[in-house]
Amino acid sequence: MSLEKYRWDLVNCERCSMCKWVHPWSVKSKERAPLCPSMKKYKYDAYSAQGRFDLARALLEGEIELTPKALEVIYTCTLCGACDVTCKFTRDMEPLEILHELRKYVVDQGKGPLQGHMPAVDSIRKNDNPWLQPRTRRGHWARKLKVKDLNKEKAEVLYFAGCTYSYNANLQKVAQSTVRIMQEAGVDVGILGNNESCCASPVLKVGMSDLFHEIAKKNIQRFNDLGVKKVVTSCAGCYGVFQSQYPAVGEMKFEVLHSVEIIEQLIQDKKLKFNKSVPMKVTWHDPCHTGRGGEKQNLWEGERIKWGLSDPPRERNFGSDGVFDAPRNVLNALPGIELIEMERIREFSWCCGAGGGVKSAFPEFAVESALERIDEAKATGAEALVTSCPWCESNFADAIIADGGKIKLFSLVELIEKAL
Repeated sequence: MSLEKYRWDLVNCERCSMCKWVHPWSVKSKERAPLCPSMKKYKYDAYSAQGRFDLARALLEGEIELTPKALEVIYTCTLCGACDVTCKFTRDMEPLEILHELRKYVVDQGKGPLQGHMPAVDSIRKNDNPWLQPRTRRGHWARKLKVKDLNKEKAEVLYFAGCTYSYNANLQKVAQSTVRIMQEAGVDVGILGNNESCCASPVLKVGMSDLFHEIAKKNIQRFNDLGVKKVVTSCAGCYGVFQSQYPAVGEMKFEVLHSVEIIEQLIQDKKLKFNKSVPMKVTWHDPCHTGRGGEKQNLWEGERIKWGLSDPPRERNFGSDGVFDAPRNVLNALPGIELIEMERIREFSWCCGAGGGVKSAFPEFAVESALERIDEAKATGAEALVTSCPWCESNFADAIIADGGKIKLFSLVELIEKAL
């Protein structure tokens, strides 16, 4: 696809503003009705999906140039996909695909990514991770675990830790706990250690399509060659890109699961038994890339004819088939846990603010978006906010510090291990 391919959408958008809000059927209050983080912060229509449509059309028709302000509008978007969900309830557009194509256009024009993105991009090229860390340290998180090395032996399941859980000292416990839980339940699991590579989601999000395809193709081939039946990851970013983008790159001879999904299955199969109570009121945050972004995409190539009619016909993705039930089922299975829901949940969940390169280039905006979610979590009366995404966990941690530490933060796997 290309931005030109979506000219019909750009011209025919009715500017209904549905892309800015929770769908009316699901609104609980006016305070929690907004759904677009950049629109909530910057207030001007340019920062909404429909405003970015206008910008994209103007660029295609030569009406404007890629000025620093235009680049700010384009990149102050978390690519959370909320606008995509609400648009498809009432219209027939592809906002998320268009926002991706807009960034690819910027890169093709030699104007992107932004300076704030480049350290991570250069590190992915050089080190196979965005954190400026050497490849030789990638497997250190597992050095005290007795787990199969898939570079030397076979296993049915590959555990893909992802860059952030591999390198962030505060978050490595998530990967370690996940492996221990799977081993305790008898899962035949192994890791790639230092030979694991970035999933390439960060470069895709900033518009570097060629580099993404190069890395994704190598990963698919590596996973296929291992002969594993399943690839399990704890990282929402990795999971989302594996599910929604990798199928267009090459044939995948393996099933992709988020760690929460396999843990749910282990509980259902009675391979995990909880012996300890964890008395706590919690609320669950749906990460964008396991939630609405974790839905398998119906890949489509064709031509628009008119509203609702394409050749060949296509199915729309409403974002409602992501990983929503599994974490709630796991939480409800933990003795002592009481789950209290926030107002904006599932496909209408509020983004943590860290995605789409925003945390790198606009860190203050990222934390401000996280504070919005923290306030929503506190309003439930919960003691703790629980999620399963390293980007969400890291950004929420920063926001909780800024907020004075008025709520606890846990990765779901931490609570699971407490209950075992």
